[in-house]
Amino acid sequence: MKRDAILEVTNVSKNIGGDCVVKDISFQLERGEIKGLLGPNGSGKTTILKMLVGLLRPTVGTIKIEGNDIHRNFEKAIGKVGAVIENPELYDYLSGYDNLQIFYRMAPDTPESRVEEVIDLLGMTDYIHDLVRTYSLGMLQRLGLAQAMLHRPAILLLDEPTNGLDPSGIQDLRKHLKMLANNGTAILISSHLLAEIEMICDSVLILDNGMLVSDCNLEELKSDSGTGDIYQFKVIEKDKLKEIITLLPQHDQILEIVSDGFLIHSSIYDVANVNRFLIEHQISVVGIEKKKISLEKAFLSRLQKQ
Repeated sequence: MKRDAILEVTNVSKNIGGDCVVKDISFQLERGEIKGLLGPNGSGKTTILKMLVGLLRPTVGTIKIEGNDIHRNFEKAIGKVGAVIENPELYDYLSGYDNLQIFYRMAPDTPESRVEEVIDLLGMTDYIHDLVRTYSLGMLQRLGLAQAMLHRPAILLLDEPTNGLDPSGIQDLRKHLKMLANNGTAILISSHLLAEIEMICDSVLILDNGMLVSDCNLEELKSDSGTGDIYQFKVIEKDKLKEIITLLPQHDQILEIVSDGFLIHSSIYDVANVNRFLIEHQISVVGIEKKKISLEKAFLSRLQKQ
């Protein structure tokens, strides 16, 4: 059990057009946690986000936010949520500032000073009074995030939040989200940019064909993606290596042949055996380096196990 689960999804399934697009999914989101929602296209990520904000109703199962069922007590539950799902819904004939004023008026107990605070926080001062129809995709993303943050939500749900942002904007967004999490906001991010998820998230959910195949923190996912750790063997006789590599007792654990050797999943004990084998076959080993597995490799490995 989570220490302080602010979001509880229990045995949720969703049927659309006779197809079960989300199948018996359960997970929790802890206060202050940043969790990534990963999966191939069509795996059910957007469907889950839409159910979390009440745009879709689960066929079976329950969704609770701070103990409030999102369908039995919708207003109380959804009042704790800020979301940017797919394209932000904004009034393009108004300025960004006027859009935020409209959202502010719909947010009870939110001081007007919060509008300026969010504008400054997301670095929108230079263009906030321009018409939204003139905004770039990155500017729209920031404005959408600003309206989602206005009422200081307990949960922030983001679908591809870095879409359209340049590297500087992505770095700023990462900083803002971590600050929000440090202040207790729970954040769920759906994204196909695994490198960004790896840099910001504490944990990940992995979906495949509508089913939850993994729910763990990043280090657990990486350490469970193969036998032992990943080691890179650097060798001199690269051409000869290609001839004998399939004879290596651990050849089924080789991840990749690289320009100066190969990467292999191996226990520390088998490293010595691999090294001995290479030397016996006149392969000069000039380096053995323990590598950190990337989220991308861990993600693909987990999907391949299904």
